[in-house]
Amino acid sequence: MHSLRLPLRLYVTGVILVGGTALALGAATLRPVANELVVAIVLLALATAAQLRPVHLTHKTKVTVEDAATFAAALLLDPGLAMLVAGGSTLLAGLRGRVSWYNRAFNVSAVVIDTSVAAVAFTVLASGAGPSLATLPAIAIAAALKFGVNSTIVDIAVAFQLRRRPLARWWARHRRDAAQLLSLYLIGAVGAIAASDSPLTLALIVTPSALVLLGLRNIARLETRTKQAARALTRLIEQRDTYTYGHSQRVAEYAERLARAMRLDQVQIDLIKEAAFLHDIGKITTPDAVLLKPAGLDACEREVMHDHAEQGYTLLEKLPAFWEGAEFVRSHHERVDGTGYPRGLRGWELPIEVSIIAVADSYDAMTTDRVYRKALAWPVVRAELLRERGQQWHGSVVDAFLAMIEAERAAVGAGAAA
Repeated sequence: MHSLRLPLRLYVTGVILVGGTALALGAATLRPVANELVVAIVLLALATAAQLRPVHLTHKTKVTVEDAATFAAALLLDPGLAMLVAGGSTLLAGLRGRVSWYNRAFNVSAVVIDTSVAAVAFTVLASGAGPSLATLPAIAIAAALKFGVNSTIVDIAVAFQLRRRPLARWWARHRRDAAQLLSLYLIGAVGAIAASDSPLTLALIVTPSALVLLGLRNIARLETRTKQAARALTRLIEQRDTYTYGHSQRVAEYAERLARAMRLDQVQIDLIKEAAFLHDIGKITTPDAVLLKPAGLDACEREVMHDHAEQGYTLLEKLPAFWEGAEFVRSHHERVDGTGYPRGLRGWELPIEVSIIAVADSYDAMTTDRVYRKALAWPVVRAELLRERGQQWHGSVVDAFLAMIEAERAAVGAGAAA
């Protein structure tokens, strides 16, 4: 856990403590009857099996369909037993992979907390009655709480990890997966209502859950093809200008290497590389007369050129596969001193990921031939990076980039001498 940033470390520790306390209190007050134990065992098996068959929506995100079983547990079982089913299934499924202890404990605690909130809410609102058509309002509220609590717990962790504001744009992040999750809650609710007569009817939730899983897998394939199309579009845009052909690929490589040198989390590295490759996609709307002009731009032309950052954001934000990196694309011409565009972000309003992309972008622009000048020598490039340190880019990013390039140049020199 020492590899985590302090705010994230404290938050993960807090979630684990809350989840562990809730689980201990639930277990201490547990008084299950034989019928409940049968239901719990069936749901534990279903939830564990579901988590062993995830769908990878992206290289960063995987989705499982155990929510149908854990929500059914929240409706059918005592809150303490429901927590044991949810936490136990996550723990059992997690034993298969190579995951750090604190990551596994956090995942178990998160599902224990959201399931306990849903179970307690349903028990109170339904006045102790079981799931049925008469208790639909209580079921709906329990589903909303489970969805909200789980997504919020995870979002806050991601915000600390990626240095973002917690809960900013919460609905924008979750509106696309809300339908799938709520459909799983519906399946769990139907199974729970049917199980009031016989626990064996819980097996009926397997088929509709499998259909949801199939739908998610098709979505994942569609998003993969969307990403391939966007990358192909970026390459086509660069072919309009022979001087910048290959620029996006080089910027993505520089940015990825810099992010690794700065020891950022793998999730951040993946986002940075993806956004860096697509940072100029908005130039599809830039007229050739402006994009290919072999001289300096006048004020009107600069305004047209500046619009490519906003246009890139507008295009990518609408695509589920790219919405996370869209903000980085929008901001890659912002400056720490607040004089950048399109929004004039200042200081730490500018995410460190954006500074990484912007430094890589500027370095490649300075070190390659352009129609209006030849590539600049390294001493000139280094002086420019230092001059704009803390003004255009975050100082820590410039320092890390200079150290990386100097080390690479030294290694090349040593190899040539040998």
